[in-house]
Formats: sequence, C-alpha cells, structure tokens
Amino acid sequence: MKLPDRLGRRSGRPFHSAIATSFALEFAAVEEILLPQLMASGATNLLLLTDARMTALALSEGSALPAALGRDYALYSPPAANGIFHPKIILQIGRESARAIVSSANLTASGLAGNAEIAVEIECKNMDSPERDIIRSIWRYLDALVPAASSPARDALRWTQERATWLGGPAGDAVHELDGTGIAFLHGPGDTGIADRFVSLIQGAKVQTLTVISPYWDHDLAALADLSKRLSPPRIILPIDRNHHEFPVDARFARKATIVDLQWPSRRFTHAKIIIASTADHDHILFGSANCTSAALGSAGTPGANAEACIYRRLPAGAAGQALGLERWTEAEPIKLSDLSPPIVTSPIPLDTIEALQPGTFELDQGQLIWTPSRAGIGAGDIQLLDRSARMIGTIPVTSFIQIDGRRRAPVEPALHKSLCFARLTTGDIISTLAHITHREGLRVRRREVASGSVARALAPFTDGADFDLWMHQAFETLVRADFESVTQPRGLSAARPQARKNADEPVAPVPLSYDEFTQARLGAGRSAGAGDNSLAGTYSDTIRDFLNLLSGRGPQADRYAEDDDTAFDDLSDEQVDTGRDDDRNADKIEPRDTDKPSVAPAPVDARLYERHILGYTEGLETGEEALGSSDVLRLRYWILFLLYKARCPDLPRGLDTSSALLGWPRFIVRVLVAFFCGGKPAIRRVMLARDFDAMPVDFMECWITILWSLEAIEKLLPNQRKDREFVKYIPELRRRVVSLLGLRSNELNGDIAAAIRAGLDQSIGIRLGLDPIAVRLDVPQP
Repeated sequence: MKLPDRLGRRSGRPFHSAIATSFALEFAAVEEILLPQLMASGATNLLLLTDARMTALALSEGSALPAALGRDYALYSPPAANGIFHPKIILQIGRESARAIVSSANLTASGLAGNAEIAVEIECKNMDSPERDIIRSIWRYLDALVPAASSPARDALRWTQERATWLGGPAGDAVHELDGTGIAFLHGPGDTGIADRFVSLIQGAKVQTLTVISPYWDHDLAALADLSKRLSPPRIILPIDRNHHEFPVDARFARKATIVDLQWPSRRFTHAKIIIASTADHDHILFGSANCTSAALGSAGTPGANAEACIYRRLPAGAAGQALGLERWTEAEPIKLSDLSPPIVTSPIPLDTIEALQPGTFELDQGQLIWTPSRAGIGAGDIQLLDRSARMIGTIPVTSFIQIDGRRRAPVEPALHKSLCFARLTTGDIISTLAHITHREGLRVRRREVASGSVARALAPFTDGADFDLWMHQAFETLVRADFESVTQPRGLSAARPQARKNADEPVAPVPLSYDEFTQARLGAGRSAGAGDNSLAGTYSDTIRDFLNLLSGRGPQADRYAEDDDTAFDDLSDEQVDTGRDDDRNADKIEPRDTDKPSVAPAPVDARLYERHILGYTEGLETGEEALGSSDVLRLRYWILFLLYKARCPDLPRGLDTSSALLGWPRFIVRVLVAFFCGGKPAIRRVMLARDFDAMPVDFMECWITILWSLEAIEKLLPNQRKDREFVKYIPELRRRVVSLLGLRSNELNGDIAAAIRAGLDQSIGIRLGLDPIAVRLDVPQP
C-alpha cells in the first residue's frame, strides 16, 4: 500500500491537525496527493516543516507553483545550522487519538508514490500506552522545531495542543516495551547522536551481522566504519543495486563489507534507509530518514549535523528477517566491487548559493506585510509583490518598511490582498529567490474541527437558514461551551491570568490585555486603525457570527479569504459531519420548531418570556467577576440583533412593542447596554484580548457599531409622545458613555468598516423596521 492511502483512514472522531516534515518537496505532489488525504481524515489545521533552501528550490522557475500555500496550509523552515533539515514525519492529531508515520519518504511525487521507501506507522488513543509515549516524543520534537514567538507555525501548533492537551506528557527517547518488543523515537541533532543512541540500545550484546541499506554514503564510509568499530560484527552485509547506486567503491572500508545485489521487490529507486544489528537474542533495527552518513548518524561522542528522525525497534531474533525477507541478502552470493557499475555522479545541490539569495519570510496580517529578512542590514531595494502565477502586481520600497519587534512592516493596498501569493527582493541587479506569503488570518479562519454530536446539532440552526428565534440561545450556549472546553487559552477568549507552564521547555501563551489596556496601546506607535482580524476564527462560534452577519446585511464570510476560482481546496471534512453521535448525553436539548405543522396566524410574542431571558443575561453581567472574551462580545451582539429582529414590523406584526414600555424592545436593549457599559465595574472592563491584535478585531467592530446603530434606531422610531420623551432623552448620554468606553478613534467610528456595517443594518433590519438609512457622525469624547 502506498503511503498516502494510509492517511485518509480514521477510526472514531476525526483528526483535526496534521504536521508533515520533509527535506525535498514538490508542491504539486503536496497539494494533489498529500493534502487531500489529510483533509479527508478531518484535518483543517495543516503545517509543513521543510528545509528552507529546498523550499526555495521548489519555488524556482520551471517548478509548478503552489495554489494554496499560505492560505490552506502553513509552511515553516527551521534553521538548518551546519547540516540539512532531513526528517520525514507525518503526524495526525485528534482529540482522542493520533497517528504518526516516520519514514524515509520526501514530500515529492516519487517519495509519496514512486520510490521504494520504508515507513513505520504508530497509532494511539488518549490512554496510557507505549504508543502514546512515542507519539508524545514525536510531538515534542516537532514542537521544539518552531520558536515560541508568535508566528503562523506557532499558531498551528498552539491550536493543535489546545485541542489535544493529552500531548503534554513525559518527554525523552527512552525505549518503551510494546508486546514483548522495544520501540523508541530517535532524532537529531541533539546532545547525543543517533548512532550513539543506537549502539547504547544494543547494550553490549555481541552483534553477529550488521546489515545496512542506504541510498547515500560518506565518500570514505566513515559512518559505516564507526558502527563497525563499535559493534564489531563478524559480517557486514551491504545490499547494493549493482546497476544504479552511489556507493563509494573506492573507499578503503568497502573491502571489509560483503556486497550483495539489492534485489528489492520492485524496480523503483530504493530510497529506504535501514540498519539491522542482529544478535543471538534480538534484531535491533533503525529506520527512518537517516542515511548511513556521519552528517545523519554522527560518530562516537559526536552528534550528526542534520536534523533527522528515526524509529528504533528491538524484535526477537529472526523477526526482522521474516518481515523484510533478509534471507535474500544474508544467503545471497557476494558480488565483487568490480562487478558494480560505476557510481552515479550527481551534481550537488547548490544549497549555499540558494541560501544567499533567500529574501526571508513574509506574512500578511491585519492589512500589513510583515517581513523577516534573512539577514540584517538590507537597507535598499524593493519588495516585489506577485500573484499566483508569479506575475508582479505591486512593489514596496524597502525604505517604506517600519521595524517593530525585530520585524519589518508595511501596509498593503486592500485591493491586492486576495491576489497576493509570493514576494521577492530586488537590490540592484540581484533578484532573490521566490518566497511565499502566509495569509495568517486566512489560516485562522480555515482551522475548525469537524462537528459531531450535540455540537453538530447546535450548528444546524445557524447554517440551515432557520428563523431567528428564542430557543436558538440554547444552541449558542452549546457552541460557546464547546469552544471554551476545547481550548486552554483561545486567542479571543483569554483567561485573566497566563497559563502556567507544565515544563520549562513549553512555549508560554502570551499574557492577554484587558480591553482598556488594548485601547490604550492602540494610541501608541505600531497599532493600526484599519481592519482587524476576526477573533472568533477557527471556532464554532464563528458560525454564529456568519449567521448574524447574514441577518444584518454583512453576508457570511464578509472579511474572509474565500477564493472565487476553483483551485482552492474544498474542505472534505465537511462531508463527514456526524450528527448521529451522542457525545454529550447531558447537553441541553435543542428543539427547533416543527416546520411540518400547518401554517397558522402568528401568535403574539411572549414579552414576559423575553424579559426573563434578558434579565437573566443582564444579571449575570452585573454580578459576574470572571474575565470575558470574544464569545461574550458575540453574545452581546446576538441579543441586540435578536431584539431588533423581534421588534414589531410588517414581517412580525405581533412582535415586541416599539415604545418605552417596560416590555418594549427599546427598554430591553437599553437594559442590556446599561449592564455591559454602566455601573461602578462595567462588564466591558473585564473583556480580555490577545496581545497580537494590532487593530480592533472585526467581530468586535460589528458588535460596537450594531450597538450604536440600535441607539440611533431607538431615537428615530419612538413616537413623539410624552411617555417616550422621558426615556429617549437618556439615549444621548448612554451613547456618550458607550463611545467613551469603546475607545474607538474618530476614523474608526466613521470609517469604511463602520460605514459598511451601518449600511448592512440599514438594508436589513432598517428596512424591516421601516427606517430610512441612518447617517450619523460620531465624535470621540475629549478626555
């Protein structure tokens, strides 16, 4: 079975995340072979870790450029140090299970579907087992490759761990007992080389035969000679493809080995890397990414230079022979070195040249292009902005970038955002290699778990076009609870105190800001007045936001990176939503109205029932002390829009009264706003945001402008009667209070985003209520 065929399988709940590593890669193979299988398993959070120079080579002229890089999946290249980044791992992670494949296969067409490769597949459930310990070790290794500082790759890893907290556990590369055998995850570089670890695991047992399969070798067979010196095997067997090989036949140590014909059961190129040390009691096997070279394995007391990943297995004597058919080598007739065809001479990859031409990394976030140069001191030239076909669509002078927190930032015209895919640096006659641009917010939006059980049922009323009714608040609370329970510290729903580290090496989530701190920070340098990210991205609650946007004329995905062409990936996991499972037996039942009942005249809205819900909500705001987050801002917008939607109008002639009466919707709205913005300790002061927002989150803006629009609607709609005048005269003061606490600038209160939100409300709720478009300019209160 080919490697990709294993990836789409799953048992139980879907995987939500997948991380893959590689030295070489071909983006066509990644996007056409690998990613569809990963997404079929449920994963929407996708991260590739690859060698930076090989990634630049894959983006060079003549190669098929990726269609979805930086939008549907993230890519990060760890520093290569003195060697190359060479591990081959695919790790799929879910709430209850995970699967790791450690192999010799690169993310290329030949690696995924062409070469003869070696792979080991390890699956585990979220329960104590040797397999789970190995998965944890692999996770720790991958997590350590990405710096703790905020980045798209760190976003992906944090999102993964928040939804699979069981990944945190004992680290280390100890051997775990597995059904009478041993298994360990060995990696490099590190304090101890892979060869040292392999030799130590044999524990001094006398090695009878050392069998090594490797497509690539040291020119002098130094790594093989080192293993031979320490293990002292009477016999070294090297299966070599006599007609197609790179074995150094002139190396002095080559004469000490027994050369046999590889005779792999296929005519494909043999890219597998296997070392087998056979003793009287056990077969000790090492396989994975490491070739038999000093750079990969290291030598006695010296770690290798490369980043590598291997699996060690200790099996009963003879088990490896049965599994791999070793007898065709151990019993084969030796062949003379002179019988081998001359070694194939391949041109070395010009890694140093490629590295010198790399421009650095780019990401688009909150309307700014964020550039981390590959080297310091770049002071002149231009950054060329390119589309999917590498056609230039704009330039930004290097001098236009402002350095903040060690990275350079420059605004990008909004009209270019959708088309922006690649960038390169030009300085004089030198043109850098191509670099992809990561759309950070697009990746956040894409990350969302496949819903099942009560969560899937709660999503249904917000996605199937159901009417806006009171019972839907139960579905709202189910989804918010699922979001809250699914993460340890979501981006927009931050705890008041930072999460403590369980281990010193774990990255620490950034300490959040209170809303007041956030608005004060925005007054300083580096904060934007433009369109902020969606703080609900990647949550079930974002579906509620889509629903509210639809009702208020914003339309679903108003701020998203949806593509109009047919090259973007379909989310295959959407087809596998399991609404039949009962994951939460004690969850609130969500009972939608029976649409099969005969149509009758609409019954009057039960204003007393609405009052009980509004009072319950506002009392919670006034008496609560816990930190609030983006879901609480969404809840505020939900109730304001709900009350506006239920106001008496031609569509709802028996709706809530439009008057200052105690049971009228204007009173309900004011009651909600007073609870959130007034009093000695208003609820808004408990709202927390992550530090990485440069601008007001767009979902927050939608709530704030909806609130201000509702106050304007009250002033316009209430009849000019004495009983209403006493109530209406308090609205301007309430508005001033709200605007003051919101901390919005004048260009935000009256800017394009606010105007678009107001226009949507005018064309939806406004028309429903018979209102003319509301045109208002709000001034920022002076301190």
